[in-house]
Amino acid sequence: MSLFRPLISLLLVLVSVLVVSCGDGSQVKAPTYSAAQLTQIQTTSKNIAALTDRLPELAAFIQERDWNNVKSFIHGPLGDIRTRMSGLSREFLPGTKEQALKISKEIFEHLNKIDAAADDNDYKLAIRNYGEAIKDLASFEKLIPQA
Repeated sequence: MSLFRPLISLLLVLVSVLVVSCGDGSQVKAPTYSAAQLTQIQTTSKNIAALTDRLPELAAFIQERDWNNVKSFIHGPLGDIRTRMSGLSREFLPGTKEQALKISKEIFEHLNKIDAAADDNDYKLAIRNYGEAIKDLASFEKLIPQA
């Protein structure tokens, strides 16, 4: 039995050396944005910010219960916000991309509910979804990488 212990120890050392030597030693780099990607992201995010800066106009229309202008604003100036947000989301790195796409879909759903509320003259539903859209936009903006 005393003869086997040194052999087992030697065998374990050889297996350890073999396992370590088989590794390539290179480390995987975390994905990052290139300068061109950051420039594209910043440009697109400025276009989205220009649209979101106009959201107080929508709030004013809701407050005034001006349902025709609510609908016109959602289908007009805000009509392509989801497309732009989804396009921007696709530029994000893999963990952030899925979250950004989810948020952009939620914002679109809030806008659809505001549109439906305008059809039904439902102030409470409209203002609640406006608030939710604002919160989701703030969450989306936090995901945008800074140069």
